[in-house]
Amino acid sequence: MSDPSSVIDDLHRESEELDLLVGDLAEIRWALATPAAGWTVAHQIAHLAWTDRSALLAVTDAEAFAKSVEKAMASPGGFVDEGAEEGAGLPPATLLGDWRAGRTALE
Repeated sequence: MSDPSSVIDDLHRESEELDLLVGDLAEIRWALATPAAGWTVAHQIAHLAWTDRSALLAVTDAEAFAKSVEKAMASPGGFVDEGAEEGAGLPPATLLGDWRAGRTALE
């Protein structure tokens, strides 16, 4: 098995760079559209926060993660969009804090 350290290091650096871009973003700019159709900046960060929570669940609670996978199998595309939509509805400061907390928990 190859060593995943370089990939993990790259992900950490990319997350830090993105945090620098959105950390001081004016609240109104969180609603700007991104290249992903129908997704705003808030949707993108919410998706990252959701992904971190899912990864953490996978390594800390196999039973809960299995239930999450079952739900995802029922609506693979919708499942991801629902997670992003839910987070995008949060105030930007809350969403940013959630994303940061999830990243920290994975380290």
